[in-house]
Amino acid sequence: MNFDELQKQWDNQSSDEINIKDRLEIKQEANTVIDKVRKVMKKDFYFQLTSFPILLLYPFLFGVDTPLIWWVVSCICATMIVPFYYLIKFYKSSYKLEFNSLKNINWFYYNYKSSITIFSLYTYIISILIILFLGIVLIEKGTFNHFYSIQSLLIVLGIILLFQIGFCIWMLKWWINKFYKKPLIELENILNQLEE
Repeated sequence: MNFDELQKQWDNQSSDEINIKDRLEIKQEANTVIDKVRKVMKKDFYFQLTSFPILLLYPFLFGVDTPLIWWVVSCICATMIVPFYYLIKFYKSSYKLEFNSLKNINWFYYNYKSSITIFSLYTYIISILIILFLGIVLIEKGTFNHFYSIQSLLIVLGIILLFQIGFCIWMLKWWINKFYKKPLIELENILNQLEE
């Protein structure tokens, strides 16, 4: 075989090697996004961890130190611990994988997406328990004693509840969009590129 024939065969070869380089760059990009997610999760973990001592100070800050208040505070703490366990487990498992295959990137994407869902659900539950906490504080302090009719009390309570629920939902959506949504979209785009 002479050199000219080798050159023709070389020129006629498929461009699989170029696709391999592109895929390697996409996988490197996925590693970068996953590293960003880990940093955000770590920061958020420490932020959430500081909420436990602050939560234990609430009965003293509001001046209501009753067994009912402590029961609600312990329910809030228990509600916060369960998702922490799953998020920490996911965070640790993400370091055991090498993100050089589509399967591992897929695993991270779907577990990350479910972690966002868990975070959302537990935030809604915490919001409900905080509303319960504030209601107990207001009842214990006798704040509602100056209402002359039940209708006016229910209207005020309804407005307060709607405002609290709206604020909690808005805050949760803002938090997720600010810290978690962008990497999720980037990972989804990377997966779409790798599957093509």
